[in-house]
Amino acid sequence: MAEQLSSGIFRITGTSSEGTVIIGRHSREDRSLNPKPIYPLEGDEVGPNATWEIEHQNEDEYILRCHGAPVASHDQQLFAILTEHHPPTVWKITKQAQGGYTIVVADDSGLGWVLPFIDEGDNKPIAVRPLIVQPSYPPRFPPNELFKFEKL
Repeated sequence: MAEQLSSGIFRITGTSSEGTVIIGRHSREDRSLNPKPIYPLEGDEVGPNATWEIEHQNEDEYILRCHGAPVASHDQQLFAILTEHHPPTVWKITKQAQGGYTIVVADDSGLGWVLPFIDEGDNKPIAVRPLIVQPSYPPRFPPNELFKFEKL
Protein backbone atom coordinates (compact mmCIF):
# COMPACT_ATOMS: atom_id res chain seq x y z
CA MET A 1 0.00 0.00 0.00
CA ALA A 2 3.03 2.30 0.30
CA GLU A 3 3.09 2.95 -3.44
CA GLN A 4 4.64 6.37 -4.04
CA LEU A 5 4.45 8.67 -7.02
CA SER A 6 7.69 9.80 -8.57
CA SER A 7 8.35 13.42 -9.44
CA GLY A 8 7.27 14.35 -12.95
CA ILE A 9 4.58 15.80 -15.17
CA PHE A 10 1.05 14.37 -14.77
CA ARG A 11 -2.61 14.78 -15.56
CA ILE A 12 -4.89 14.42 -12.51
CA THR A 13 -8.41 13.04 -12.90
CA GLY A 14 -11.25 12.47 -10.50
CA THR A 15 -14.71 10.95 -10.51
CA SER A 16 -17.73 13.21 -10.17
CA SER A 17 -21.41 12.34 -10.40
CA GLU A 18 -21.06 13.02 -14.16
CA GLY A 19 -18.11 10.66 -14.66
CA THR A 20 -14.36 11.19 -15.00
CA VAL A 21 -13.17 14.81 -15.00
CA ILE A 22 -9.74 16.35 -15.51
CA ILE A 23 -8.49 18.66 -12.76
CA GLY A 24 -6.89 22.01 -13.66
CA ARG A 25 -7.21 25.75 -14.11
CA HIS A 26 -9.69 27.38 -16.48
CA SER A 27 -8.15 28.33 -19.81
CA ARG A 28 -9.91 31.72 -19.65
CA GLU A 29 -8.57 33.17 -16.39
CA ASP A 30 -8.32 36.85 -15.55
CA ARG A 31 -4.83 38.27 -16.06
CA SER A 32 -4.33 39.42 -12.47
CA LEU A 33 -1.84 37.84 -10.06
CA ASN A 34 -4.69 36.78 -7.77
CA PRO A 35 -4.83 33.09 -6.82
CA LYS A 36 -6.51 30.99 -9.54
CA PRO A 37 -9.11 28.39 -8.49
CA ILE A 38 -8.62 24.74 -9.48
CA TYR A 39 -11.68 23.11 -11.11
CA PRO A 40 -12.99 19.86 -12.54
CA LEU A 41 -12.75 20.78 -16.25
CA GLU A 42 -14.99 20.08 -19.20
CA GLY A 43 -13.47 18.55 -22.34
CA ASP A 44 -13.12 21.85 -24.23
CA GLU A 45 -11.30 23.43 -21.25
CA VAL A 46 -8.46 20.89 -21.18
CA GLY A 47 -5.01 21.90 -22.38
CA PRO A 48 -1.75 22.99 -20.75
CA ASN A 49 -3.86 24.46 -17.93
CA ALA A 50 -4.48 20.86 -16.77
CA THR A 51 -0.80 19.88 -16.62
CA TRP A 52 0.57 19.13 -13.16
CA GLU A 53 4.17 19.05 -11.96
CA ILE A 54 4.56 16.74 -8.98
CA GLU A 55 7.65 17.36 -6.86
CA HIS A 56 8.43 14.58 -4.37
CA GLN A 57 9.59 16.05 -1.04
CA ASN A 58 9.98 13.03 1.26
CA GLU A 59 8.09 9.81 2.01
CA ASP A 60 4.54 10.54 0.77
CA GLU A 61 4.77 14.36 0.78
CA TYR A 62 4.68 16.47 -2.38
CA ILE A 63 4.50 19.99 -3.76
CA LEU A 64 1.94 20.16 -6.59
CA ARG A 65 2.05 22.77 -9.36
CA CYS A 66 -0.79 23.33 -11.79
CA HIS A 67 0.23 25.00 -15.07
CA GLY A 68 3.48 26.10 -13.37
CA ALA A 69 2.01 27.58 -10.18
CA PRO A 70 2.11 25.82 -6.78
CA VAL A 71 -1.28 24.97 -5.32
CA ALA A 72 -2.42 25.76 -1.81
CA SER A 73 -5.47 25.40 0.36
CA HIS A 74 -7.17 28.73 1.08
CA ASP A 75 -10.70 29.36 2.41
CA GLN A 76 -11.55 25.63 2.05
CA GLN A 77 -10.78 25.66 -1.67
CA LEU A 78 -7.83 24.76 -3.89
CA PHE A 79 -5.94 27.58 -5.63
CA ALA A 80 -2.88 28.00 -7.81
CA ILE A 81 -0.72 30.69 -6.18
CA LEU A 82 1.01 33.05 -8.62
CA THR A 83 2.93 35.17 -6.09
CA GLU A 84 5.25 34.45 -3.17
CA HIS A 85 2.80 35.90 -0.57
CA HIS A 86 1.22 32.54 0.24
CA PRO A 87 3.48 29.49 0.55
CA PRO A 88 2.53 26.34 -1.35
CA THR A 89 0.81 23.64 0.67
CA VAL A 90 2.71 20.41 1.22
CA TRP A 91 0.38 17.55 0.26
CA LYS A 92 0.32 13.95 1.40
CA ILE A 93 -0.68 11.65 -1.46
CA THR A 94 -1.73 8.17 -0.38
CA LYS A 95 -2.66 5.20 -2.59
CA GLN A 96 -5.98 3.70 -1.43
CA ALA A 97 -6.97 0.04 -1.65
CA GLN A 98 -10.13 0.77 -3.64
CA GLY A 99 -8.12 2.49 -6.38
CA GLY A 100 -6.98 6.05 -6.71
CA TYR A 101 -5.23 8.36 -4.30
CA THR A 102 -6.35 10.68 -1.55
CA ILE A 103 -4.65 14.09 -1.48
CA VAL A 104 -4.57 15.68 1.98
CA VAL A 105 -2.73 18.55 3.64
CA ALA A 106 0.46 17.09 5.15
CA ASP A 107 -0.11 18.82 8.52
CA ASP A 108 -2.39 15.95 9.71
CA SER A 109 -5.43 18.27 9.80
CA GLY A 110 -7.41 15.67 7.82
CA LEU A 111 -8.30 18.25 5.14
CA GLY A 112 -8.19 16.90 1.60
CA TRP A 113 -9.30 17.40 -1.98
CA VAL A 114 -13.00 16.83 -2.63
CA LEU A 115 -14.73 17.17 -6.01
CA PRO A 116 -17.92 19.25 -5.81
CA PHE A 117 -21.26 17.55 -6.31
CA ILE A 118 -23.44 18.65 -9.23
CA ASP A 119 -26.10 20.01 -6.86
CA GLU A 120 -23.45 22.34 -5.38
CA GLY A 121 -23.56 24.30 -8.62
CA ASP A 122 -21.68 24.36 -11.87
CA ASN A 123 -18.22 25.79 -12.06
CA LYS A 124 -17.42 25.11 -8.40
CA PRO A 125 -13.71 24.76 -7.49
CA ILE A 126 -12.15 21.74 -5.80
CA ALA A 127 -12.91 21.90 -2.07
CA VAL A 128 -10.33 21.28 0.65
CA ARG A 129 -12.27 19.92 3.61
CA PRO A 130 -12.36 16.95 6.01
CA LEU A 131 -12.51 13.67 4.10
CA ILE A 132 -15.30 11.19 4.74
CA VAL A 133 -13.79 7.84 5.66
CA GLN A 134 -15.97 4.75 5.96
CA PRO A 135 -15.12 2.79 9.12
CA SER A 136 -13.64 -0.31 7.52
CA TYR A 137 -10.29 -1.93 7.01
CA PRO A 138 -8.81 -0.90 4.75
CA PRO A 139 -10.53 2.51 4.95
CA ARG A 140 -12.88 3.39 2.08
CA PHE A 141 -13.51 6.81 0.60
CA PRO A 142 -16.33 8.20 -1.59
CA PRO A 143 -15.40 8.37 -5.31
CA ASN A 144 -15.28 12.19 -5.28
CA GLU A 145 -12.36 12.03 -2.80
CA LEU A 146 -10.18 9.73 -4.95
CA PHE A 147 -7.90 10.96 -7.72
CA LYS A 148 -5.80 9.28 -10.40
CA PHE A 149 -2.43 10.37 -11.77
CA GLU A 150 -1.50 9.79 -15.42
CA LYS A 151 2.18 10.41 -16.21
CA LEU A 152 2.64 12.55 -19.34
